[in-house]
Amino acid sequence: MINPDWNLQVNIGNGRKDTGAHHRAINIAQQLLAAGRWLDHLNTRIVIHNAYDTHRRLQMSGAGQYHAKYNVTVYPAVHDLIRGQDYEIHPLTASFRQLHNL
Repeated sequence: MINPDWNLQVNIGNGRKDTGAHHRAINIAQQLLAAGRWLDHLNTRIVIHNAYDTHRRLQMSGAGQYHAKYNVTVYPAVHDLIRGQDYEIHPLTASFRQLHNL
C-alpha cells in the first residue's frame, strides 16, 4: 500500500495552526484512511478542522483498535466525524502535483 505524503496532503483548517495541531491532524487523517473514509488518498488532500478538539474527541470515545496495515489506532468516534464539518477532502491540482513531484 502506498501512503499519502502526510506532510503535504494533510492540512489544518479552522483552529490552531501549530506543529502540535499538524501532528494531530496527521493522526486523524491516518484514522480516516484506516476506517475507509479517505478512499482516494493518492489523488486528494485532506483538511482537518479543529485538530486539537477533534483528536481529543476521538481519544475519549473509547478503546481504539490497532490497524497494523496503517500503523494507527482507530478510535470509535472516527466514524462519527462529519465530512464538510470536521474534515474536507479536495482533489490535488496538477500544479500541486508538479510542484511537489507527486
